[in-house]
Amino acid sequence: MRHTLILLRHAKSDWPDGVPDHERPLTGRGRRDAPRTGAWLVENGRVPDRAAVSTALRTQETYELAAEAFPASPEVELTDDLYAASAGEMLEVIRRTPEGVGTLIVVSHNPGTQYLALALADETHPDLVAKVHAGYPTNTLTVLEFDGEWATLDPAAASIVAVESPRG
Repeated sequence: MRHTLILLRHAKSDWPDGVPDHERPLTGRGRRDAPRTGAWLVENGRVPDRAAVSTALRTQETYELAAEAFPASPEVELTDDLYAASAGEMLEVIRRTPEGVGTLIVVSHNPGTQYLALALADETHPDLVAKVHAGYPTNTLTVLEFDGEWATLDPAAASIVAVESPRG
């Protein structure tokens, strides 16, 4: 079965004094950018069936603002396993995805998000791989497609088909 994986780094977050990293909110810019991500996904036919979201406040806010554009509400899994996760830890979360899910969005943090996009990418679109390699600013998403099962997704098994950083 053909699957689509969307890796999204949270939108721009604030660094308020005395606030633990896990509880950092989005900035005004982050609150403007995140809905543009949802709009981009809808306009490009990439609305997810399921979301796996880090429990950090900034990732939850990013997802909630983006999801306002979706015509239906996908199932959402909030998981500590994505907070400050490495690429390998993120891949383990993805491999738990039920096989009936066609499109999964993972909302997490860098550097894990960027490293995972690079690890999963084959060489079908070297220009898009180079774009991910060059940098992964906040509110950047990578859309990857692969044939096979979520449980057996391996490095170099997916093609990057889009890289976007919607800004407002």
